[in-house]
Amino acid sequence: MASLRGMFFLMVGFLNTALHGSLIVLVSLLIPLTSPALQKRMKSCVEKIAEDWVRAWSLIFRTLTPSLCWSVQMPVELDHQRWHLILANHQSWVDILVLFHIFHRRLPFLRFFLKYELLYFPFLGLACKALNMPFMKRYSAAYLDRHPHKRGADLARTRAACAHFQDRPVAIVNFLEGTRLNADKQAQQHSPYRYLLRPKTGGIAFVLQALENKMDSVLDVTIAYPEGTPTLWDLACGRLHHVVVTVEQRDIPHDCRHGDYARDGDYQRRFQAWIAGLWLDKDRHLARLLGTE
Repeated sequence: MASLRGMFFLMVGFLNTALHGSLIVLVSLLIPLTSPALQKRMKSCVEKIAEDWVRAWSLIFRTLTPSLCWSVQMPVELDHQRWHLILANHQSWVDILVLFHIFHRRLPFLRFFLKYELLYFPFLGLACKALNMPFMKRYSAAYLDRHPHKRGADLARTRAACAHFQDRPVAIVNFLEGTRLNADKQAQQHSPYRYLLRPKTGGIAFVLQALENKMDSVLDVTIAYPEGTPTLWDLACGRLHHVVVTVEQRDIPHDCRHGDYARDGDYQRRFQAWIAGLWLDKDRHLARLLGTE
């Protein structure tokens, strides 16, 4: 019975993504063919379709996972007309649906930094590309030694994506760990944290640099699963019963708001120290949420 429920959940979710993803791509392809005055209206239309996509996912949650308990703490008021940078821990693909669900209608449509391989996921990849989400390629040090011209490619993609976000408020999500948490990755990294991988700071530094003067704070999001880290299949089958999320608005230290992360070593160290402190606090907070402090 649980497997049938899971297959139905995934089928409905896929159809939702296929429908709205196709509409997003179609309207986006038509935008360059229209007049400047009409282009602005069509871009708003794309945003509306994206919001409907998330609204449908929230309906799927409420209808097909009625036993799922949400414990969410966040600021009472979040300004929908401001630019936001969301920093979150990452454990599962479920995290993405959780973030869409809790911030729906509270923030502008979320944009994620995505792995390049997702570009080829049916309907989803092209829709995210049309929404100007940056697709990042992770290169090993050995690969970059053999192909030095690839250095800085992700920075270029980040700047190109941020160029589209200058004229309208946006909420950008960055999973600082760069990948989903598991014990093997923690061991490989010699991570000093109990529940986190080491954070990567370059991406968000470049976002703040590209969107200078747009942001003076970040939303620090901590996601916890008291029953253990779920897979998407666990969610679909109704085996996920409790999600705990806390959202804290944190000021960006004044000496971290402006600087050249790539060229200014002092700025880079200040920025890394700020994120390291934030990540240490998050690790302790996760221990409290999971009852293991």
